Amino acid sequence: MPKYYIPKEHFKIVSYEEILPYVELAPDMETKVLIALAWLTGARLGELVNLEKGNFLIDRENDTVTVVIRAEKGGKVGYPTFSFKDPFVEMIVDWVKDKPEGKLFSRGKRRYQQILQELNWKIHGADQSKWITFHYLRHSRITYLTRVLHAYPEEIQSWTGHKSSAFDEYIAPRRVERFKGKIR
Repeated sequence: MPKYYIPKEHFKIVSYEEILPYVELAPDMETKVLIALAWLTGARLGELVNLEKGNFLIDRENDTVTVVIRAEKGGKVGYPTFSFKDPFVEMIVDWVKDKPEGKLFSRGKRRYQQILQELNWKIHGADQSKWITFHYLRHSRITYLTRVLHAYPEEIQSWTGHKSSAFDEYIAPRRVERFKGKIR
């Protein structure tokens, strides 16, 4: 399969409506959960594939689910926390609780990339400008944290496992973008 690339300047926030067809059309529950987790957490595909049942801390009394993700690039540990009201969280929790201890995902990174590419073809056909990748979902989450939640760079670095100066160069324009039209 040919590789496809989405330039960084074209990253946008992938909405629930845009990711929903991918989750609905995924061939099995495992792939549905992986795509939903990629969209919710912004974790790297390798980090998601290596998740185990013990990485999920489920607290129904306080309506929270915490996902402990170890950054594979040597960065800090990320602890994304979600509410059961967030999209896909109930589906993820139901799938995780029925799994035995150990790794949750049975396939390798390359197979999930192929499945996502097949879904891109089903949903958008040959119009690659609308296709998404797992890395695209990662950058979408970082942009969402920056623009919508107004998170500080240190918080985003902790969440995503980034620690390089290149991250500061990436995040700076996204922080400014949210003020467009408000600064004279």
